[in-house]
Amino acid sequence: MRGWRCWCAAVVVWMGLAGGVNSAFAGGLCDGPAGGRFAGSWCSEGTGHQGRMCARLKQVDACTYRARFTGTFLKVIPFTYSVPLQVAGQGADGSVWLTGQSRLPIFGEFTTQARVDACGVQATYHSPKDHGTFTMQRR
Repeated sequence: MRGWRCWCAAVVVWMGLAGGVNSAFAGGLCDGPAGGRFAGSWCSEGTGHQGRMCARLKQVDACTYRARFTGTFLKVIPFTYSVPLQVAGQGADGSVWLTGQSRLPIFGEFTTQARVDACGVQATYHSPKDHGTFTMQRR
C-alpha cells in the first residue's frame, strides 16, 4: 500500500512539474506563494519511508526563494534544513517552478525541484542515497 501512495504522489508531482495541474492561484482563491507556510508529507521512492513535512517559503528577490523544510523521519526523528531555490520558470496559471541544491549531512548533495502555486507545493528531491517527493498544502 505504501508503494502505491508514493507512486500516486510521483504522478501528481510529475503532472505538476509538467504544467498539467490547474491551481486556484489565477482565480484568487489563495494567497501567492511568497511568504507561504505549507504542511503535508514526504515519501522516499528508494526506501518507502515517509513522514510529515512542513515548509516555509520566503521570497528573497525576483529570482530566489529560501525554503525551510522541517519534518520527521521514522515518525519520531525530527529534521530541518534550508535551501535556496532559484526561479526556473512560471506557469500560465501563476505557479512558480523552483530548483535548488544544498549539502546535507549523511545525504550529501541534495537537489530539489518544485512547483509552487498559491495553494500547494509539489516537489521532487534527489541525493546520492535517496530520491522521492514532497506534497504539501498551504496552512
